[in-house]
Amino acid sequence: MRSSHLRKSLAASALFATSVASAAGLASSAQATPPGAANSPLTVTNGTQSVAQNGHAVQYAGNIAEGAWAPDGSRIAYVRADGAVVTERAGGGGLVVVAPAKAGVTRSHPAWFVTGAAIVFSETVNGHSKIMSVPAFTAPDSAVQETSPLSFLASTMPEGTETAVESNGKSLVFQHHDAGTNHEQIWVQDSYGRGSGGPVAATSDAADSTDPTISPDGKTIVFVRGDGSGNKQLWAVPWDSANYQHPAGTPVQLTHDAHDHLHPAWSPDGTRIAYENGPGHGAAPTDVQSVAKDGSGPRQEWNQPGVPAYQPQNTDSVTRLAGDDRIGTAIAASKAQWVAAPGNPDAGKSPANAVVLSRSDQFADALGGSTLATVKDGPLLLTPTDHLDAGVKAEIQRVLGPAKADKTVYVLGGEQALSPAVYNAVKSMGYTVKRLAGADRYSTSIAIATEVTDGYGGQNSWSQPDRVLVATGNNAPDALSAGAAAEAFNDNGPATGVVILTNDKTMPAATAAYLAQVKAHGDAKYPTPVYGVGGQADTALKSIGYQHTGLVGNDRYQTSYLVAKTFFDGWGLGHVTPRAVGFATGVTWPDALSGGAFMGHEHGPLLLVNPVGGEPSKDAEQWLTGWSPTIASAFIFGGTKAVPEVTGWGVASLIAGPAGTTSSLNPKA
Repeated sequence: MRSSHLRKSLAASALFATSVASAAGLASSAQATPPGAANSPLTVTNGTQSVAQNGHAVQYAGNIAEGAWAPDGSRIAYVRADGAVVTERAGGGGLVVVAPAKAGVTRSHPAWFVTGAAIVFSETVNGHSKIMSVPAFTAPDSAVQETSPLSFLASTMPEGTETAVESNGKSLVFQHHDAGTNHEQIWVQDSYGRGSGGPVAATSDAADSTDPTISPDGKTIVFVRGDGSGNKQLWAVPWDSANYQHPAGTPVQLTHDAHDHLHPAWSPDGTRIAYENGPGHGAAPTDVQSVAKDGSGPRQEWNQPGVPAYQPQNTDSVTRLAGDDRIGTAIAASKAQWVAAPGNPDAGKSPANAVVLSRSDQFADALGGSTLATVKDGPLLLTPTDHLDAGVKAEIQRVLGPAKADKTVYVLGGEQALSPAVYNAVKSMGYTVKRLAGADRYSTSIAIATEVTDGYGGQNSWSQPDRVLVATGNNAPDALSAGAAAEAFNDNGPATGVVILTNDKTMPAATAAYLAQVKAHGDAKYPTPVYGVGGQADTALKSIGYQHTGLVGNDRYQTSYLVAKTFFDGWGLGHVTPRAVGFATGVTWPDALSGGAFMGHEHGPLLLVNPVGGEPSKDAEQWLTGWSPTIASAFIFGGTKAVPEVTGWGVASLIAGPAGTTSSLNPKA
């Protein structure tokens, strides 16, 4: 893609120096580790720009006292000298400031939380320490949202200060100073606040406990506690991360030698614990060692002191879904996502409940189809206007199974769009067939929107959507970007969004009437959000004075980025973290239509790319890089003429960690 350094493979981009600078100061920290491969390397930071890895040194932009690796190893987080929390790509470069420096604020102990979606850290102001969090990436033109990740709704944690925060990506473990007893304790909270209970104690006041780190599987917490001789030893306490009411187990001492064991860090496979080793009694540390999780088998890992942290080696994936034509690409996407009926729900492989069927030669009646397919739990397939394609018929039968009245095929558009021959061919298969059509493409979009929200209104005749995305119906790209994002999940569950159409810059009567209903049934204080996707829709909404948010780029590619940024922008209440991302050509519509339905089920955005060069917008590339720790999967819809090979290579270089990516073509669910 545009920047040459982003084209490089992450595995090959790290240029190692020949030695590591001597220690330049010590930090009190432990590094928890997300799950990962057994071969994940140990890194050591020492307050300089050099990070030891595999016996060599990697140079970074800032001095790193405590480095924390993203779940896929793609980025390292640390606190810069000015107090800003930053991340850099593995191997150096691509620095992103995730929490700008603030006057009078000292930060430490960065860690990745919510499976890489957020970064937590300790923050000290006027001598009082607390734990704060920020999204792992915030677009440059947006304000960073700093919040507390701890839940105190019904917490029994006494008043005090919190520091030395750590995370395995799912649970937070931290050191709490009880102001009443003047003891250091270990407390834990998972990413959902452990129900309503908030943090839960893992150690008692029997002795001070510091520098906690939680195992990748969340079942064991290791911490530091002094022994009778004044040496810092490693202790372990069992922890049931699956049950917030389960009390912590009895702590067990892991190490017994006359040394100090500092800054413990779990290996990603949960078999070993690394630590900074010292001769004891507070003397200066000398090297980095590790022990097995039961305290046996000590060995030296690095012959100089520093804070250890393992870099997970988790592989991402890039998948191309393509057929011989647009009909074949839609079938390929369906086969990759939906198992053959009846499936195996107990194993997480549920069959489709419905199929959305659209004409293959024009987009006019289908632009809301992606949202419908997402809500109704099924694929979007294309067929010619005058007959049911044989391959499509076979795919309908495969995903829906034997004919049942509770399996529905939605036919989009009137008889000029999909003829009675198509309708009757599907009906003869024994499924319920429902045609969604209006007098024109605009009223058809309203019919689809009404079906999308059907059943969400209880006994009311009107079912209010959670959000409304408005796009021009006279050109496809903006509506296709909107379709993949309309149903984006948030922490409250699925958000029921709809896509409705304008007549370019003019507001059709049917669309205006629907918007009037949305406004009438909405909350006066918190109205249902409406978005104008693209310049034409934005102008049409302004023409009727409708309050909305405009998502208007300088072209279709920039608009698709703005949609992705708006609906997949972080974590926390009402926010969605991008775990997967799709790519389709912005020149033609069919692949983006079926791809939008696919991405709706994957809860990820669809970015449009220019087939000449294969690039999304420049801002989209930066967004992909920033969210690389959370994006594990990329999907490309259409063949190489629609989306060239360079797109796949470029995406891999943007999202992958050091383990790289796997690539596949048309896998089966």
